[in-house]
Amino acid sequence: MRDEHGPVVPVELEPGVHGWLVTDYATLISWSRDETTFGHDARLWKDFREGRVGADASVLPMMAPRANALFVDGSEHQRYRRAITDGLGAITSERLAEATERYANGLIDEFCERGEADLLNEYARMLPLLVINDLFGFDRDQGVRFVEAMRNLWLGIDAERSNAEAERALSEVVTAKHREPGDDFTTRLIQHRAALSDEEVIMQLLLVVAAANEPTANLINSGVRALLADPNLPGDRAPSPTALTDTVDRVLWQDPPITNYPVIYPRVDVPLGAGRVIEAGSPILLGFAAANRFYVEENAAEMVETSNRAHVAWGAGSHRCPAREEAITMTMIALRTLFDRLPGLRQAVPLAELRWQLSALSWAPVRLPVGFSPQPPLTPRVEGTPWNESDSPPETSDPNRPTSGKSPLSSLSSFLVRLMRGS
Repeated sequence: MRDEHGPVVPVELEPGVHGWLVTDYATLISWSRDETTFGHDARLWKDFREGRVGADASVLPMMAPRANALFVDGSEHQRYRRAITDGLGAITSERLAEATERYANGLIDEFCERGEADLLNEYARMLPLLVINDLFGFDRDQGVRFVEAMRNLWLGIDAERSNAEAERALSEVVTAKHREPGDDFTTRLIQHRAALSDEEVIMQLLLVVAAANEPTANLINSGVRALLADPNLPGDRAPSPTALTDTVDRVLWQDPPITNYPVIYPRVDVPLGAGRVIEAGSPILLGFAAANRFYVEENAAEMVETSNRAHVAWGAGSHRCPAREEAITMTMIALRTLFDRLPGLRQAVPLAELRWQLSALSWAPVRLPVGFSPQPPLTPRVEGTPWNESDSPPETSDPNRPTSGKSPLSSLSSFLVRLMRGS
């Protein structure tokens, strides 16, 4: 595409939805920082604003206007971002590490005796959500329903209903925290001097969960694959802290957790040369993976000689991810705990045989099957854990309405109830 179009490429995000992709490192950083010419506010999206994007377009959940820090600019963005960063800043590194290690061990206990697992869906995707549940102050019922709703959204299962259930669970959390504040992220958002409305609190919660979970899950997944493929690492014991750090840094350059996202919109026409113009209001995807890749190729000699963390995996400019340190902490603990607990961990199928989920915005394996020497769980399983109903009032706790006769709480729920007991 670069050979034909240069570093800024016209693309079709899906049939009928057009935009551009920035694949050049310097251009991506420059445009991300130029808040006069470009904005993140999706209300600038001309085709959407003028009704040329269908209501069923699959990119809408990730691109349509929302009242959260990713989709607005200026003072509105600063207000939302300040509430998020202050809330995250109150979570100590010790508390984050303790919660991550506890849930990592709990997840591993669920499959360690089998000698095989799907590390993407049984570990990487579950761990960040469970940690978030804990630190955000969800009760057990809210946490189970929210985790399952978000998981179904990723898998494309009844997306409209799953999104509604996720928002309903968050609404209950916010209502409960008004009645009984706690030492958690949700309470801090509600009480923040930014004076967010309940709807704004819910939108920030959805943003932080979406931004923290899937990218962190992808980073854990990529870290596992990179460690298993490294011939210089010991196969019979966990990698050293230095090796883990080097691996995560390498993955952020070579296989960033987000491929092409977020989106910026020019406020005015932007000439590209040779008669090409990006029209005002056209969506421009930030191609993190491509920008990193070409930077590495163009600076290969320097990259060999020195460690360089100038990748754009976390974005650039004022919208750069505010939770990058938390994501790296969770990833490092997830990898260390996994390789400590499971000697002989190995990929169960060759890399070439993995199946992938591809979209305009990201890519990830469908599954990551692994094998290892079976190990006893750290905590013996206790079957029949009593179920505690949510104490939310009836007006904020509508009963679930199944769409296919199957209970909306699948077998995942009983596992989560066991895992979150005592949390």
